[in-house]
Amino acid sequence: MKLYVYSEAVDIPASLRERHDITWVGLSPEGAIPDAHLYIWDFSPELDLESCILERSHAQHLLLTDPKYLDQVTALQNEFCILLKPVAPFTIKAFVELALDRANVQRQAREAEELRVDRDALLQYVLEVNIKLQQYDQQRSNFLARALHDFRAPLTALHGYCGLLAEGKLGEVSHEQQDLLERMRRSTARLSKLAGNTLDLLLQGRVERRADRKEGNVGDILDGAIDDVRSFLEAKEIRVETHLSKHEGKLFFEPEQIQQVFVNLLENSCRFAPQFGKIEVQGYSVTSEPLDFHWPEATDHPSFAYRIDVLDSGPGVPSELATQIFEEYASYSGNHDRSGGGLGLAICKAIVTAHGGTIWASPEAEGGKFSFMLPLSRADIPFLGDQPFCLPGVLDMSSAIEG
Repeated sequence: MKLYVYSEAVDIPASLRERHDITWVGLSPEGAIPDAHLYIWDFSPELDLESCILERSHAQHLLLTDPKYLDQVTALQNEFCILLKPVAPFTIKAFVELALDRANVQRQAREAEELRVDRDALLQYVLEVNIKLQQYDQQRSNFLARALHDFRAPLTALHGYCGLLAEGKLGEVSHEQQDLLERMRRSTARLSKLAGNTLDLLLQGRVERRADRKEGNVGDILDGAIDDVRSFLEAKEIRVETHLSKHEGKLFFEPEQIQQVFVNLLENSCRFAPQFGKIEVQGYSVTSEPLDFHWPEATDHPSFAYRIDVLDSGPGVPSELATQIFEEYASYSGNHDRSGGGLGLAICKAIVTAHGGTIWASPEAEGGKFSFMLPLSRADIPFLGDQPFCLPGVLDMSSAIEG
């Protein structure tokens, strides 16, 4: 920044007049005093100091005066920097350089203030856009929730009609027709479950209810899930092996929800297991390794859980995507995309988390491996599911949709 200086003093050091960052300005042809950052006045009784200050209050002023006029200028010492004549050249030089430094500081302060104003304006825009995005997201969720709710009604009716036809209640059907109707009924049931769980994801955190968990057997749930995906298994002739150890304690869960977790994981494995491939399901108690459980309240209880591993002979999960594939609607490009559009695994995560458990994918060089754990209730640990808390991941659809 250049310092513009107007001076009436004659003995200005040459070192100052030659500096490239100082511009010395003089009177205009009309005799008007120009704008400057610093004014150096040579006082005389005829000089109207007050008008000089009023017209140029934004600038700095240096007043050179004879000692005999000191009484006349003392009243203005708050407005001027007063130097008594004779003034040494280095003194003027020092004061001009101080004025230059001050002008630079003021410029930086103005620039900082402008940046602050711009920042505040941008921040305000971001906040307003964020609110708009939240409003649009809520409107989108409400629209999809109502659409899914309405979508389930004809699906339920279609499922019932297929059942009536398959059971021969509306007339005899051939063996081939009955097999086809059973496949249709299973498909409509799967679609209905997918619609319901997608609705749960949309409403997650907005609607809460008390968990309806009961003591159950994982083996029975797994058998039901395998039956649900049997058509996928038969199409690729995939072999399923199950090895479930007896759990050490009581296991409480919502059967339909945990069966949906098994179905989603098995379908995921079916998609990527090769023809004549293999899926293995292992279950065993875990009592020693640290667990990332989402307990509903603080507790000093040790970690006891039942762990399920679903392994397949398909491609492994890349390490950089092992967490990402459980996010809603997350999908990555490539031939080994195991996210399934983000719905199936995201639904698994919501259900398992709502049960106080955790789910993850293990990066493997060969073969997919998905695991989840559910907390066990032992004799010395009260079942936390009986406590009055709400699970945001498992929702009551009928109470979530108005109209």
